[in-house]
Amino acid sequence: MEISPDILQAAAADPASEAWSFIWAKSCHQGNCDPASAVLVPWLSTTIAAFTGEACVKALALAGYIVVDSLEADRTSYRGEIAALRGMAAQRLANASDDREFVYLQQAILGFDGDELWGKELDHLNDGEVDVECPGCDAEVLVDLGDDESSVIPGLSSEVAERLHAEAVEGGRAVLATALTRLFGRIECPECGSLFNVAEHLAGVSRG
Repeated sequence: MEISPDILQAAAADPASEAWSFIWAKSCHQGNCDPASAVLVPWLSTTIAAFTGEACVKALALAGYIVVDSLEADRTSYRGEIAALRGMAAQRLANASDDREFVYLQQAILGFDGDELWGKELDHLNDGEVDVECPGCDAEVLVDLGDDESSVIPGLSSEVAERLHAEAVEGGRAVLATALTRLFGRIECPECGSLFNVAEHLAGVSRG
């Protein structure tokens, strides 16, 4: 994958530059990043380090997507840069401007950690809903993550869930913390009555 030096220079000079849209489009397609885009990791690490405040968030989100879809050999080669990017995301997390930014940063961190599911799917929280497939009858169910009258039985079904929830609570993100207990909770299928974990049955997500 090749991106012209002029595009990279424009993006590095201005986090709001249209050059970033070009880099996104060149790197990622329909939710997946070209593994070849891993060559951008050193440049992203250097570039984002020069950004301040919320200007770094979109670039960190891109970096997270690229890293999580990178080959293991590239993750090893760029482990220093990935660690630096993770540190930047973690530092910004404490000062996130709103819940949406907080989620994007959490997702980026998971991407840097190599979590191939939540490094790409956590931002369903920002959508406020998620489609799941009932394991009992294959019915597709839309789960509202923001409804206080939700039928979801709250829970934290994994260590990742517990960590994300703890971060949200520590950050004073009460609404997000509640949404996480729904994403990682259980729901009863309205069609067949099966009780299942929401996070383990996201629609359209391959678990290898």
